[in-house]
Amino acid sequence: MRYVVIGFCVFAAACTGAAPTAPTFSAATSSATTPSSSQIRSGVVATAIGGSELAPATVSCTVDIGSTVHSLPLIQLIQAWLNISINNAASSLNCGQVESLNAKLNVVAEKVDQDVPNADAACGASTALVNELQALVEGGGLATPTLTPPRPGGPTNVLMAAEGLKAHWCDAAH
Repeated sequence: MRYVVIGFCVFAAACTGAAPTAPTFSAATSSATTPSSSQIRSGVVATAIGGSELAPATVSCTVDIGSTVHSLPLIQLIQAWLNISINNAASSLNCGQVESLNAKLNVVAEKVDQDVPNADAACGASTALVNELQALVEGGGLATPTLTPPRPGGPTNVLMAAEGLKAHWCDAAH
């Protein structure tokens, strides 16, 4: 059990980008427990090890493309809306799923953030992003709250915005 909890702490630190630290122990005693999925999803886990309680660990996984050379307003909008959707109470994604979305959006940004964007590569990368988003939405793991469109007639949720990005780059590639 101790290795499972320590492994979770290292995993949580890796997801937040924080350096792993030794768990803090209190003098309280209790029996060993395993965190439930609802505790993990809520971001706070308190688990007992060897008769002592472990301090809560926070899990915070977000989508972040980082800085770019060029202005990428639609990709930055998708990043913001993804984080809103991920944090929506109706969403139930785990950190690995969020990291997968983050990686896919980062590939799209990399292909677009060039003096001469690679339309073929951007089409393929945005298609992969849309496919994963569709699967997560259809599976009930990712909520798609209605948001204010960036322009009249524009997308109103993250999936629509990603589909618009895909359409733009795939049209440009063909």
